Amino acid sequence: MKSKSIGAYGWLLLTMMLWGSAFPSSKYATEHVPHEVAAFFRFGGGALVLLALTLVMRPSRKASAKDILGACLAGLVGVFGYNALFFWGVTMGPASDGSVIFPALTPVITAVALIVAGRETAGPVRVTGLAIGLGGAALFFFTANTGASAGGDRLMGDSVFLTGAAVWSVYTLLNRKLVSGMDPLQAVMYSTVAGSLALGVMAAPKFSSVGWSSLSGGFWANAVYLAIGPTAVAYLLYVRGIRDVGASTASVMMFAVPLFGTVFSFISLGESFTWSQGAAALIMLAGALLAVVSGRSVARTRNAEPSPAGAGVAQPDVVLAGEETRDPANR
Repeated sequence: MKSKSIGAYGWLLLTMMLWGSAFPSSKYATEHVPHEVAAFFRFGGGALVLLALTLVMRPSRKASAKDILGACLAGLVGVFGYNALFFWGVTMGPASDGSVIFPALTPVITAVALIVAGRETAGPVRVTGLAIGLGGAALFFFTANTGASAGGDRLMGDSVFLTGAAVWSVYTLLNRKLVSGMDPLQAVMYSTVAGSLALGVMAAPKFSSVGWSSLSGGFWANAVYLAIGPTAVAYLLYVRGIRDVGASTASVMMFAVPLFGTVFSFISLGESFTWSQGAAALIMLAGALLAVVSGRSVARTRNAEPSPAGAGVAQPDVVLAGEETRDPANR
């Protein structure tokens, strides 16, 4: 393995660590301000950082008006829609629940949608992986919402997390066509700006209820961290990883997010899993990983087959399940 690739895996692992930390950090923010305001702080700040980076790095490819509009539409789904649900969910359910549900179920939902639409195939191994993933999700919901930790708020929070995963899957399916012609930094910048403006409109009525003078330095430090770390910095690190090892390999590492999210939630918030919840989470992750890896294997095999005319390699216009991390600023 080349030293460059080894370094890339290190950057990617740090990226997953930053994204995992976003779950408890976001929950901490919502304990001090309304969730609408917390979401706006994170992505409004992230948009400013990305704007500054775009001005400094000056992408060589000039975006057309159509590309900009597509990126903005993607931002309304992936930044506004997804994160409005995400920040609402952490006000009701444990951050650790979200750190498992989002990364594990998003590729499963995306794969099912692509198979139903006829854009990808469903081989025996992949169907088995999807079934295991969905079964693990059902078991996770059951174990998380029974016993001492059960409650209507947690069930509602987990349901919101599930809805958010579905919204992110919609964004995944739209993203390839909407922003495929843009420089990645520009695409994420325009998406984040558009989404943060929509989050700002949603948050505006809540500003008057915030006790601004009572917000601690810890809150503001956390807000700055969310804007810079899991948003702007993680994006740059992820782009570096994709450049060195490829998008497919990089996106598989998304399955490390639940580990980091659970650990950080335990350290900072005192949250923990029962043994049954941990087992259900592992089943869900194993099924999702099996479905994603088998789906990529099929796609690579098809791409390697020559066309009937022997003209070259076919390039199917599909978004592979699990590549929902293509636009990481939205995590």
